[in-house]
Amino acid sequence: MPAGSEALAGRYGDTARRRLTTRWLLVGLGGFIAIVMIAWAVWGSGLGSKASNLQFTATASNTIDAQHITVSFTVDAPAHTAISCAVEAQNIGFTVVGYDVVHLKPTPKTHQVVTKSLITYEPAVSGSLDKCWLT
Repeated sequence: MPAGSEALAGRYGDTARRRLTTRWLLVGLGGFIAIVMIAWAVWGSGLGSKASNLQFTATASNTIDAQHITVSFTVDAPAHTAISCAVEAQNIGFTVVGYDVVHLKPTPKTHQVVTKSLITYEPAVSGSLDKCWLT
């Protein structure tokens, strides 16, 4: 450092002690942000909640006639939990032509197989399970 630099640094606040304090404040702030991000990710993933144990899969669809289709699906969920599932039918252009919500009552079973018949306003070529959620 040139002569007199330490006197200027002391006068205007650029001392080694201040640099060390600033460094520790930045490290602390970075650590705090990291902890908040990790907590948010764990909370957002539903880790440990009943919703994280909910799994559902469409297994089959069968077109009955121009206005009816059946959709079969399985649901794996914690016992004694009420569940609702949205089932839909699509036409050849992938437009939804039939839709219904199936409400499954709480049961001691953890695995359920469900078949739902949908009424459509156009001929459907496929049926699927849109989503399931805890109610």
